[in-house]
Amino acid sequence: MERRLFERVSVPIKLQYEVKNRPKLTEESTSRNISGGGICLALSEKLLPKTELIMKIDIGKDKNTISIDGRVSWNRRVEIAGDSGPVVYYDTGIEFNNTDPININKIITHFYGKSF
Repeated sequence: MERRLFERVSVPIKLQYEVKNRPKLTEESTSRNISGGGICLALSEKLLPKTELIMKIDIGKDKNTISIDGRVSWNRRVEIAGDSGPVVYYDTGIEFNNTDPININKIITHFYGKSF
């Protein structure tokens, strides 16, 4: 039974993120899907549940940046075959917290239906 309040949109959004309370190190990632309540990212690192993040997404021709706070809810190790051996990454579910719903709507409407 689906318990989600918001529909998920499968769209690859490139973004930058920082882990709160860690020396400033900006990482890049791509979303697997997004909804009004959270985002699933493919990360090269395994982040523990409750880890807090700041994500920055550029939208529009003017590259307006929207900042979103989130908290890791879950992660799952994924291994795929690569040219020089297995490639490992972590699908990571992030719940938005203290984020303006208008900003989430701007992101979803900007990327929804675009071809990548």
